[in-house]
Amino acid sequence: MMNRTTLAALLLLGSAVTVGGCARGDDPAAAQADTTASQPAAVPVAVARVTVQRTERLLKFVGTLFGDEEVTLSALVEGQVKTMRVDLGDHIEAGQVLAEINDDRLRAQLREIEANLAKARADEARGRQLSGQHVISPQEFETMQTRVAVAEAQRDTLNVMIGNAVVRAPLSGSVAKRLVSAGEYVRPGMPLYHLVADDHLKLRGDVPERFAPELSVGQVVQIKVDAHPDNVFPGRLTRISPTANRDNRSIAVEALVPNQARRLKPGFFANASIVTRADDEALMIPETAVLRFAGVSRLFVVRDNVARQREVTTGTRGLQGLIEIVDGIEKGDVVVTSGLTKLEDGTPVTIKASDG
Repeated sequence: MMNRTTLAALLLLGSAVTVGGCARGDDPAAAQADTTASQPAAVPVAVARVTVQRTERLLKFVGTLFGDEEVTLSALVEGQVKTMRVDLGDHIEAGQVLAEINDDRLRAQLREIEANLAKARADEARGRQLSGQHVISPQEFETMQTRVAVAEAQRDTLNVMIGNAVVRAPLSGSVAKRLVSAGEYVRPGMPLYHLVADDHLKLRGDVPERFAPELSVGQVVQIKVDAHPDNVFPGRLTRISPTANRDNRSIAVEALVPNQARRLKPGFFANASIVTRADDEALMIPETAVLRFAGVSRLFVVRDNVARQREVTTGTRGLQGLIEIVDGIEKGDVVVTSGLTKLEDGTPVTIKASDG
């Protein structure tokens, strides 16, 4: 059995505990202190406000510039080159005389044919009268008519050849090469000039096949070349190959590039970007606000000094370290740009700086 001394001690201890508990529960200041101590400390963070900007989705590729048309102009008649009127780099217009081939022999032949034609016509006229008088047979008269037709054809052929002795430009552009000199003897098919139509150029390159769904004729193309590093030349996508290259899994594309000032040259290497999508009201934030893990992008939006986690879909990268957010935030939101690894959904924060 418990003696009286032990029992008295236990009663005193219980009273003390009861009194202490009541005293703490009745003290509001103490309760508030316990609540404050249990809450996490606010994390200082930098923030930025979501901005609205124009953005473009760019599909980059490399290519080579070619003339809109490139022609090797050859002689059509035989003879000695009399004059070469243009040379390397000269600008030419369609129909302009580029060279002349001596046509003295052809003109002599033409005079002979014209004399034969005159005689054949005279014979035909007499033959018509004689045929009407039944002096000659119809077959003899038909032979006379045939001689006239043959002579006329020979005359026309020589006139064409004489015309071809004057070599004219088939297009407007520039002389890329002069292949003969005055005084040389040329034959039909011998190259005289290499010409290029360079008022417009063609940019040809290959795009990875995975981007095929993003391509369409008419899209804007931005071109840069090493010769003019500070300039961007505009073009437009005009052709897309219907098949993919099996060797490199790419699709050939072609863009037309205006070049009236002729600052671009056929053969230039070019870095190009196809504008596959443009948005005048894209939501942009600093890329430092985005955390990526296991294929998921997320960020923190500050509301009432509390960080709220959001999963987002990113888009095009812009200038000055900005990135487009396609889904997950709204215009006017404030996002955290520093201290992200210290945050969880619901973490209180204090704003130490603002970028916007």
